[in-house]
Amino acid sequence: MQITAPSRREAIAGAIGAVALAGALVEVRAGETSREAGTGGGRLEMVVPAAAGGGFDTVARQTQYALQQNGLASGVEVLNLPGGGGTVGLNHTAQQSGRGDVLMVMGSSILGGIEITGSRTTLADVTPLARLAEDYIVVAVRQDSPLRTLEDLAAAWTGAPRDLVVGGGAIGTSDHLLAALMLDGLGVSPSELNYIVYSGDGEVLTSLLSHTSDIAVSSYNGFQSQIEAGEVRALAVSAAEPLPGVDVPTLREAGMDLDLANWRGLAAPGGLDEDQREVLLDLTHALVGTPEWQEAVERFGWREAFVAGEDFDAFLTEETARLEQIIEGLGLS
Repeated sequence: MQITAPSRREAIAGAIGAVALAGALVEVRAGETSREAGTGGGRLEMVVPAAAGGGFDTVARQTQYALQQNGLASGVEVLNLPGGGGTVGLNHTAQQSGRGDVLMVMGSSILGGIEITGSRTTLADVTPLARLAEDYIVVAVRQDSPLRTLEDLAAAWTGAPRDLVVGGGAIGTSDHLLAALMLDGLGVSPSELNYIVYSGDGEVLTSLLSHTSDIAVSSYNGFQSQIEAGEVRALAVSAAEPLPGVDVPTLREAGMDLDLANWRGLAAPGGLDEDQREVLLDLTHALVGTPEWQEAVERFGWREAFVAGEDFDAFLTEETARLEQIIEGLGLS
């Protein structure tokens, strides 16, 4: 059945984010449970606080596809706004106060970006909705690199940390924090980290293959194709446990007592009324129950970690405190 998209004025005035949305209920089953989602099939703006091609962008594109395929939204416009460790996109979202037709992809990198940049815009200015899944970071080198194992990397890093150029995401992101934590775990000051910031996995990969960077720390799914093609050698992933179907050791398996989950979630602007918030919460439940989203979780090596509403708020309080402690302990704030 073809869905005719309403105009933007209609969408903003009476579709997503309006009580009228609750009149069109869609039931989506996830396992043995089901939940009614009052989405109304309106249009959405999806803010990605990072460049195209990275982990946040992948989550946005998969969300876009799942929502549209299941009639949960008639259209999803993805807006990439990189910069400031995610705070540029965060600030844009905060400025859309009261709009129930806007979603923003968020995650641990946003929390780190807020802390390190001293952003005046914080999570208090938006409406966190749900954690969707956990993504993981790969530590990778070129196939022709003399670094064959994580042990080789540890020896080289300890001996001459400034000689190894590390490419990754913005300062404060999980990429950056993982590299700093690894160096710190080797007894080397994180201030010795020779780190170059890139916008998105694509740029990180290019820097590695062009010999601009010696080591890459970035989303595993962003490097998966090159790893499988033999162009890139994955030394380890940041997961706490081995990833199903992924033939790469965890950091712990490779000899380093460290793991770091790069979770992905959704937020909306602040200033929403209770009906708007409930509609969007229902939408997140509907999203994770779609076969398209479930397939994406498996294909990209994510781990399902859905939590929403007040439970997500509690998680964010703990996660913020944890990341603040890490950043302060590394001397990065």
